[in-house]
Amino acid sequence: MKRAALALALLAAGCGANDGPAPEAQQTATPSLGTSEPELPPQVADFPALASKDCVDVAQFYFEALGGGEYAQAALVWDDPVIDGARLQAVFGAYKEPQIEWTEPFVEGAAGSAYCTVSGKLTDAQDPAKPLREGTLLLRRVNDVPGATPDQLRWTLRSSTFVEKLERSGTGQP
Repeated sequence: MKRAALALALLAAGCGANDGPAPEAQQTATPSLGTSEPELPPQVADFPALASKDCVDVAQFYFEALGGGEYAQAALVWDDPVIDGARLQAVFGAYKEPQIEWTEPFVEGAAGSAYCTVSGKLTDAQDPAKPLREGTLLLRRVNDVPGATPDQLRWTLRSSTFVEKLERSGTGQP
């Protein structure tokens, strides 16, 4: 849509101009529009694991994204604008290769919601001298209640205690 509006504006600007050939810079500007689009941030819909009803899939996605330095992807699990890729990079960036060994999650239900607690140990696979850190993740999802949105039905991180205490700001979706 933006590209079409820009093309129309360029065409309109050319109408009524002198009838001579367009300057070389104008001729090469239009073809490059399609190749220089800004890269869009990752979206939840791009990753089927984030829609899984199994919190293990979501926890594994989160840990693998952190381990691969894909902080913007890891931030999707939080569903909170305050905890974004830059914040996660600031928290985990001191780890050359963060690696989390985790135990089987503990899942429990309460008043229309399900909670998943994942405990583990964080190490740096490339720096064995870095001290081991123990922590937990707490994920939550709405149980299959009528009228629940897809965002409410997916597991989202509520808190993490691996490096620093991270909690949702309350400004994201439930």
